[in-house]
Amino acid sequence: MSPLLLDEVEEDAFKELFNISFGMTAATLSEMVDAEIELSVPCFSMLTETSVSDYIRQLYGMAVGLVGMRYRLVFSEGHSIPGMAVLLVRAADLGHFLDALHGGPVPESMARLVEEESMQLTGEILLYTCASSLSLLFASEIAGEKPVFFRGDPEALPAYLALADATDAGDRPLLMLRVDFALTGKSVTGSLLTWMDGNGLPLLKTEIDHFISMHMA
Repeated sequence: MSPLLLDEVEEDAFKELFNISFGMTAATLSEMVDAEIELSVPCFSMLTETSVSDYIRQLYGMAVGLVGMRYRLVFSEGHSIPGMAVLLVRAADLGHFLDALHGGPVPESMARLVEEESMQLTGEILLYTCASSLSLLFASEIAGEKPVFFRGDPEALPAYLALADATDAGDRPLLMLRVDFALTGKSVTGSLLTWMDGNGLPLLKTEIDHFISMHMA
């Protein structure tokens, strides 16, 4: 782990940045499913890449459905931080989530045929909203990859969830933020997670401190 950690004020600011970002994302999701979105308080954790799949399994068990998007916050040439944004639900809730997205029941015979395309399209909207709003708050540029859908046991996730340009795969520290959500009246709960390369913490601290001086001082 990096010895340079966020202090209490910086951690609160980091949570607030994510809270604003997911507030924008939740508003978009609310329009997509025509329902109110209930949000939890953001939760901050420090993990490693190899522990993410265990973290997800502890949250939602052995069968999950998720869509993830790698992104990069670019501050200047040679100064960027890779990250990952993930929309996560239990596999058992995917059908209810598809029903909400399509405005009515999706026939069971069609669900598996449309879930990947529907989740990827949803990810393109929601995850890019999340990452781009973080980029706006940090006053950085944003580079994002196409979202990818996964359904199955989180044990199979490490390679899928790895950040781009891994130099110390498995041992890289991650700064993770998570918000849980519920779709009112839709029988769907889930989480939005985003994590960033902890090796970029010195640069991230600089940007968080700038945000604090501009908006929280």
